Amino acid sequence: MTKASITANWSVSLDAYCPKCNELVNLLDAPDFWDGGSRNLDIPEHGTERSNNLEVNCPECGHEFQVCCEW
Repeated sequence: MTKASITANWSVSLDAYCPKCNELVNLLDAPDFWDGGSRNLDIPEHGTERSNNLEVNCPECGHEFQVCCEW
C-alpha cells in the first residue's frame, strides 16, 4: 500500500470561558492540566464522574474553577 503524500493533523482543545478574566481559553494550555494530579481523563470523555466538576486553572490568569467536559 502506498502512503498518501498529504498529511492531516489532529487538533484537540478544551475550551471554556474563565469566570474571572472572561477570556475564552484552551484549558489544555495550562501547564499543569495533565500533570496537576491523578487525572486519567480520555480526550473525548464526557458525562462521566471524571469529566464532571473537573477542577481546572485558567492558563491566562490562573483562576481555579470547575467545568463539565462535553464532546
